[in-house]
Amino acid sequence: MAVTPSLNSLPYEIRQTIYSLVGRQTGDSGYWRGNSAPTIAHYATVSREWQEAFEGFTFRELRVTPKRLKSFSHIVTSPRRRAIVQTIHFHVSLDRYEPHLGGEQESSAERRRGTEVLTAALGSFFRVMTNWRKSDTSPLGLDLHLLVDSPSDSSTLTGKNGGPMVTGRALTSYLKLDLETLSLPHIDVFSGLRCTGRHLQPTSILAIVSRLRTLEYLDVELNHDSTRKRDVKQRNNFAMGLDQHGETVRVLSLRRPSPMLTPSPSPPKQPWSDFYVYMRNFSQQCESFEFDDCIDAAQFFAPFLVGPATEKSLQGQDVPFWIRLKRLNVRNSYMMKAPYLRVANRIEALASVHKVLVAIGRAACRMPDLLFARVCQYVLSDGQLEWFVLTYECYAGKAVLRAKGFILGRAMTEAWKHCAASKGLGFVVHNETDDPAAPEL
Repeated sequence: MAVTPSLNSLPYEIRQTIYSLVGRQTGDSGYWRGNSAPTIAHYATVSREWQEAFEGFTFRELRVTPKRLKSFSHIVTSPRRRAIVQTIHFHVSLDRYEPHLGGEQESSAERRRGTEVLTAALGSFFRVMTNWRKSDTSPLGLDLHLLVDSPSDSSTLTGKNGGPMVTGRALTSYLKLDLETLSLPHIDVFSGLRCTGRHLQPTSILAIVSRLRTLEYLDVELNHDSTRKRDVKQRNNFAMGLDQHGETVRVLSLRRPSPMLTPSPSPPKQPWSDFYVYMRNFSQQCESFEFDDCIDAAQFFAPFLVGPATEKSLQGQDVPFWIRLKRLNVRNSYMMKAPYLRVANRIEALASVHKVLVAIGRAACRMPDLLFARVCQYVLSDGQLEWFVLTYECYAGKAVLRAKGFILGRAMTEAWKHCAASKGLGFVVHNETDDPAAPEL
């Protein structure tokens, strides 16, 4: 009777394939969450070879809380394990609150408590991470995902995507660090930072960014563009501070708090304001730049708008030149709730969409390495959402322009055609809209 071969008798490549299949089917969650269900971590106890194989799944993404920092420091000490880690999810949990308070804003005392919890948690985490060296990690560095919320922030209601909705308190509350008592050491192991959960004030984000000396990727929320002094100051300080503290950032993604926080009056049109001047300047060092309603595309690309009024207001300012930019992603909406009431009616909205798409086409001439651009403009009128998407891609010596939701007009086509010609590329246009009622822009 033939003896059944053992797993260890199989060729190395086959064993690695088996480990990979088991790892994908099992999933790597649970090891850092205290789950009792079987996880990859249990397979790692079979043998030394199994340990090394399955730790590649177990330690790829680590979920850490302030209470588990000590065990985190103890378990992830060897260079082999540290080299596996790609992302650290640092979850800071705020105090619970009663269900009947879910629709109310936090009190001053509760906001101070949240500041204390977050400031202390980040201080402890950064001190632990000073034990890591750049040589311990992969050449790409680590991504830090900072999640701050309360266990009570999840509502009993279910959202459209099937997941739990977030309470009104979670949506309308904001967080900040105590910058006077905050003491964070410099760290050179993180190349990416993403903040989710409760809205964190931009100047507090800058305080974190200033301690990450090798940061290349930044994905954060930005305050609404409103006339409130606090918002204006936060936005201006953030845009100005990026140049000083984010000099290594090459990928910048900015998003509004979503769903939107408490509405506030929209600001006057000031494309020459400090915020837009600083943000245009900083974006010129980026390889990838992405933003939504937290930045008004018309004001950001104002130097490229057609019209004597705009040219006069921006007189004397340098025209931006994005020498590194390869990817651009812009999303704006019109006729939504405040503070995004940029227009009064659909006619004005369509005119603004046309103006923005032409201006970005003109700006693309100042982006010599641009490979991909996607500009989405959404218009809500009479309860109906219309969307207009323009996509620009470069490959095989040609530039391909695609329009969805509208028909490309002459001015827009000429602006993007000139962009392609300035780079010596062929030019192809695709109107991907079959609706005969689609507007021509």
